[in-house]
Amino acid sequence: MIITTEGIVLRQRKIANNRRMIVLFTKQYGKISAGTSVNEKSRSKAALALRPFTYADYDIFRGREAYSINSAQAKKSFYSIGEDIDRFMAASAFIEYLDKVLGEETPMPGLFDLALAFLESVSRSRSSAETLLFAFIVKSLRMLGVAPELSCCTGCGKSAESFGEGGFRSFSVTGGGIICPDCAEQEKTRPDSLIYQPSFDIITVFGYFDSRPLATFEKVDLKPDVAGVVRDILAEYTDRYLGIDVLRTSIGLEV
Repeated sequence: MIITTEGIVLRQRKIANNRRMIVLFTKQYGKISAGTSVNEKSRSKAALALRPFTYADYDIFRGREAYSINSAQAKKSFYSIGEDIDRFMAASAFIEYLDKVLGEETPMPGLFDLALAFLESVSRSRSSAETLLFAFIVKSLRMLGVAPELSCCTGCGKSAESFGEGGFRSFSVTGGGIICPDCAEQEKTRPDSLIYQPSFDIITVFGYFDSRPLATFEKVDLKPDVAGVVRDILAEYTDRYLGIDVLRTSIGLEV
């Protein structure tokens, strides 16, 4: 059976008989691994479609137990990502995140569109690409069903609005969202508690990431101290709820 789909290359590796295994995030079929004999080092459009940071159309033979790429044509190669170390590191972490969070053959068209928007934005970014990565991860958490609670205390359920400005300065990773001052003090007595108390309004920051298009963050830089706290919170949160931490590890692409 031949299937046609658009996809984004996540990674590739060499296998036997001069073939390569390409891991694709496809819009119609989710993440799939497909073998190919196309020479990745040639200058053909099919070869370009096998490289990381590439968005392409694929004709794939779907067998009983495996996929094989018959032909491919690149729609867009985000080659400019590799020209800047900041972009490259953020995009590499993005690829690693997708590869780990996606289940095999589980379509997630909304996440696919968000991933494509990230590649578009990071290739144009004139500010910290890491801010774009933060925004992408926050948006993806809702799609994956593990978004943090930002409207009320995860301990007692009191609304954030009832405490007024500055009432919710704490974020509980163990609780899964914001936490009021009283509940934060109680939770601190637990041996497994993990609470952050940033000097800024975490609700506003995460809410801004979640509600604005990714293109908004092409020219946005967080202050270094804010970026550091956001990085730590997201790293701990994704590790706890997804078993993934790409924000504090060395990322590399397998080629």
